[in-house]
Amino acid sequence: MMKKFFTVLIAALLFAITPAQAEDLGVELEDISAEKYNVHIEKFYATLPKAKGEYKSRVRPILIEGAMNTETEVLIRALKNPVAYREMNYLFVAGTYKDYPVVIVRTEIGMANAAASTALAIKKFNPVAVINQGTAGGHDIALKIGDIVIGERSFDNSAYRSAYSEAGAGIDLTKQESIGTYAYDTATKKFQAYNEYFADPTLFNIAFKVANANKNFNVVSGVISTGNTWLECVDYINFLHEKYGSSCEEMETNIAAQICQNAGVPFIGIRVLSDNVTNSREYIPTTAKICQDFVLLVVEDYIRDVLKR
Repeated sequence: MMKKFFTVLIAALLFAITPAQAEDLGVELEDISAEKYNVHIEKFYATLPKAKGEYKSRVRPILIEGAMNTETEVLIRALKNPVAYREMNYLFVAGTYKDYPVVIVRTEIGMANAAASTALAIKKFNPVAVINQGTAGGHDIALKIGDIVIGERSFDNSAYRSAYSEAGAGIDLTKQESIGTYAYDTATKKFQAYNEYFADPTLFNIAFKVANANKNFNVVSGVISTGNTWLECVDYINFLHEKYGSSCEEMETNIAAQICQNAGVPFIGIRVLSDNVTNSREYIPTTAKICQDFVLLVVEDYIRDVLKR
């Protein structure tokens, strides 16, 4: 009888605990990729004409990056005469926007994919500038879902040296020193560590010019934190915000900036908040459209004021 009692008790405890554990897991992998919101897009991409031969253009194109279908669909649909290229299974779509050549790359999610696809795109298309854009999670309690962060600078939130602690002392990720990531320095002609990468001043100024002219977008200047992480720990997010000034987090911007510095290509990161755990548990990946609409306006002004003047 006693054995039966404990069996029932344990089962009841497991039943009570399991729902809470499932709830605390937060977003699922399919939510991170946002594929459940746009499974139709792959069918659209499959209809694009396939490239025959290498890319040719009289002028250097603008390259715009997005990691997922939700972050590239609006951009690709805006192109005239789109043509699809594939390199190492990455998708590149070349066309024109406002009568100027533009290439969209779906980098896929994460730092390694962003590095590989950015390097391939620079080698294959020789872009005049690179804009990395998409969704991000907020680190600033003042920012709300749908707000746009123009990255004045970015940093790798995993590039640090931790303080020494003995076994059994516990883990404190806040005891760290940034060590940066290595990129080519044209002055010394060597690779050296950079704790952060800054946006191209021309692209940065044009982005804010667009923001000031279009009050329907809520735009701020900020710092983009990049890493292969989806942070839900508010204390650690607050630490990154306070120590490094991070406005938001995502998985591609800083590594793309690093590759662009290596190649000497002007770069900027622009992100829209799809979530902000510091003030809400809500997650809305469809805000990606807001960012793409804004970026297209930035591209239009960049073409008119810089590339065609």
